Amino acid sequence: MRTQSLGARALLVAVGLLLAGCGGTAPVRPLDGSSGPVLIVARVKDAVTLDPAQASDGMSLNVSREIVKGLVQFRPGTFEIDPAIAQSWNVSDGGLRWTFVLKKGLKFSDGTPVDAAAVKFNFDRWRLVSNPYHGSFRYPYYSDMFGGFPGLIEDVQAVAPDRVAFTLQRPFAPFLHDLAMPTFGIGSPTAIRGDLAGFAEHPVGWGPYVLSEWVKGSHIVLRANPSYPTQPTYQTVVVRDIPDVAASVEAMKDGTVDVLTDPGPEAASLLARTPGITVYYQPANNNAYLGMNMDRHPFDKLDVREAIAYALDVRGIVKTYFPTGARVANCWTPPGMSGDNPSVKAYPLDDREARSLLTEAGFRHGFHTQLTYANIPRPYMPDPQGVASAIARQLRAVGIDVKLQPLDWSVFLDRAHDGEHEMVLAGWSGDNGDPDNFMYSLLDKDSARRPNALNYSFWRDDAYHQLMLEGQATSDPAERAAIYERANALIHDRVPSIPIVHVTVPIAARTSIAGFVPSADTSINFEYLRPTG
Repeated sequence: MRTQSLGARALLVAVGLLLAGCGGTAPVRPLDGSSGPVLIVARVKDAVTLDPAQASDGMSLNVSREIVKGLVQFRPGTFEIDPAIAQSWNVSDGGLRWTFVLKKGLKFSDGTPVDAAAVKFNFDRWRLVSNPYHGSFRYPYYSDMFGGFPGLIEDVQAVAPDRVAFTLQRPFAPFLHDLAMPTFGIGSPTAIRGDLAGFAEHPVGWGPYVLSEWVKGSHIVLRANPSYPTQPTYQTVVVRDIPDVAASVEAMKDGTVDVLTDPGPEAASLLARTPGITVYYQPANNNAYLGMNMDRHPFDKLDVREAIAYALDVRGIVKTYFPTGARVANCWTPPGMSGDNPSVKAYPLDDREARSLLTEAGFRHGFHTQLTYANIPRPYMPDPQGVASAIARQLRAVGIDVKLQPLDWSVFLDRAHDGEHEMVLAGWSGDNGDPDNFMYSLLDKDSARRPNALNYSFWRDDAYHQLMLEGQATSDPAERAAIYERANALIHDRVPSIPIVHVTVPIAARTSIAGFVPSADTSINFEYLRPTG
């Protein structure tokens, strides 16, 4: 493995960036005063924010999780819970009180203590709109995982410097798994108070890395945090944005890049045949779907939504636009997840039935609408333009005229959260291995609150909501599975959104890198990677 000094390696990186011409990517400046191996990671698009509490996309969270750790975390490659800031925890009062004992002596990268007061500060900032540091930010995950502001968490108390207690409004089975998600990383109160708006660009936390540089649209540079208990082998990580697929593939082949996230099917196949490169496939813990905004006419009509489901050739779309191993989505949740319902099947292609339903709904001659989608590949959607175009063609065959509206990633997220769409082509990579993460976050009425909505269908169904509450309150695995099976059937019958596909997600890495573990949440734990030599 190449182990040049950081200054020399950074200079090579700068030259490589300029030669690749990666869409105007700025060169990485030499980083003086450091040494050690450098890891170069490429991806298609930049982060939106590095404040994990404000992020709702993997490109933001996969970087911020290296800078800002939470109370607990997932063991690499699993959804098993490991300690992070907390060393232990217990639940009491019938599931209403969770108490976490914190590790002693931890410091944020600004030197301030990681203590119970800091944990309380962060949660109060997120959950209380009256808190002076809540600001006007969205906090989409908090709102949609915990049911608004203040939502599920009734109180947070710093019982002692090393002990924090949460009081919940009701028992909540997914609570610990939710807290392990990177969005609930604990930031330095001193840094947040000092620059509330700027924290999103200069996060300060407790993690294996600190942010050294962020040139938006170009690259992010992370440096090892000298005060972190376990020092990573890669002292510097450079995360490059390379929108052009051909350029990213060439960068992998010529050694300029060590890791490439989310290569498309053809690129993954090519790289798998390239000596010195391994392509890993991460589990299909995702769902790409067509959402219909039920706050917009005519999608408030069940007949219209059913007609669209019958008009889509989801099996043909999956076969044409997704890689080998992709599975047609019968249920909303991925195969094998608790709640997978074998009796639920994707709608068959039936143009005659689609036209009949449109006629019954009063649209014998169809109607005009718009399909909004992000213009970049995502793990669950390697070819968004192709899929969107196929959907438009298939709906046009039954009289629905679809105008396509591709948007830049951050603009797409803002508009979708605020319901500024009619139909939306979207997707979700699961965060914590629990069906609540797919069902409550994406389709419950609690998640349909603008401007923080993750429920892009704006479906507000009381029967479904009751199932979500029952699933959250039930700890028995078999009982929970039965509840979510019923929820999957209800989604199929009411058609707020149409699940299309569950995709195994490729990631390419040089064979000279050891320690990579494929993860269902598509995360890369930079701190565990190391050169083989």
